[in-house]
Amino acid sequence: MKTRITILLLSICSISLGQVPDWTQTTCDGTEYNMQDELDKGNAVLIDFTAMWCTPCNSIAPVTEQIWQNFDNGNNHLMVFGFLYQDNSFNTSDCHDDFVWTTAHNLSYPSFVDIEDVLFEYVETYAENGSVGFPWLLLFLPENNEHTEDYLAYKGHDISEVNQILNDVWAPQLGISEQMQPEKKLIKIVDQLGRETAYQPNTALIYVYSDGSTKKVFTIE
Repeated sequence: MKTRITILLLSICSISLGQVPDWTQTTCDGTEYNMQDELDKGNAVLIDFTAMWCTPCNSIAPVTEQIWQNFDNGNNHLMVFGFLYQDNSFNTSDCHDDFVWTTAHNLSYPSFVDIEDVLFEYVETYAENGSVGFPWLLLFLPENNEHTEDYLAYKGHDISEVNQILNDVWAPQLGISEQMQPEKKLIKIVDQLGRETAYQPNTALIYVYSDGSTKKVFTIE
């Protein structure tokens, strides 16, 4: 089964689509989080709806982790939440799947399983034609002097766009714009199926960098 990616029109400017849907979810280790609580604390919230069978999801997972690390694990007013929808066999995710997923990609941000209800609520609110492709990234920013309500700043599939908004819009509001511009580093190489691999000549590879950017590389030897 091929991964279907729905292309959406993207913009750094805010998307006014009504009140942000609230949720309360518990991680497999028993820690509870609430969406509105995080926004009320003044945190930006990045939601990553993902699936184990999704090749692009596997590619961006370590980049999302790097963004989380760049903001000091939420201490600089960013919360990242992973919502794992299905396993490799298209079954509803469970805690075993979460362990496999987070271990494979060395993820430390909170993640949730069996999240169909939350996914469908956000699809109903934000998706065009009631259809999305994975990964589906939603970035919310809390109310400020320019916005009287919490708002959706990004929806789509490009983690580099999310990183750009965080650095160009969110970090300057926090007064840490220079801090949030780390040196661009290669964090892993993946093949066309999203599997991590070592450098191989005469093979199409994807280089994944810490700022969310990717580069397709084919070296002839």
